[in-house]
Amino acid sequence: MRNQINKLVKGKSTKAERRFAEILKSQHIPFRTKVLIKGHEVDFIVGDYVIEIDGHDQDVEKNKLIIEAGLIPFHLNSWDIGSHLKDWIHKIYGIRSKFIRPTSDNSKS
Repeated sequence: MRNQINKLVKGKSTKAERRFAEILKSQHIPFRTKVLIKGHEVDFIVGDYVIEIDGHDQDVEKNKLIIEAGLIPFHLNSWDIGSHLKDWIHKIYGIRSKFIRPTSDNSKS
């Protein structure tokens, strides 16, 4: 995970992205960040999900490309990244364990 955290430096990522990465790390959830999917950079890949931390309108074309790549787009607003997010992650993990299951592509962190 250290390599992934190192990609999230001030100036190349938002405060919300860095906070989200710290939450994932604290929960021992493997992730990748700043990954290119069909020429588009995505914020995070966690299991089968692409998680975008948005402070802007969603890119419909990018969502289509993510789905074509076999992943599920999921958007959070930057103001959603707070202490309550840990509870939400635990809820999702308990209900849908595939959300956070490591995959061969995702386990290299």
